[in-house]
Amino acid sequence: MQTITIELQANLATKFDTYVQLFGSKELLFDKFIEYHINRIKREIARMQFQLEKYEAKYKIKTIDFYKQFENGELGDETDYMMWAGIYELQLDSKNKLSKL
Repeated sequence: MQTITIELQANLATKFDTYVQLFGSKELLFDKFIEYHINRIKREIARMQFQLEKYEAKYKIKTIDFYKQFENGELGDETDYMMWAGIYELQLDSKNKLSKL
């Protein structure tokens, strides 16, 4: 077992101790913290996928194909394209974070 030391301000340390008592152990608290964030990221990815599918239906092109064209400068800078690319980039970032958790 490895030990990790975290310096906390007194009020935060008190909260942390309270949460450890509620969960029964530091390990379980940490596991629940990670589980919560994994589920939050999965929900974000699903919401973004729903938005991406709306653009795909509207423009009749898959997001990955759109994004390649957008990145190559083959499309204009319409607001929809900027939003679509931004949502896709956020989704890629969220998927990357999820893979690390």
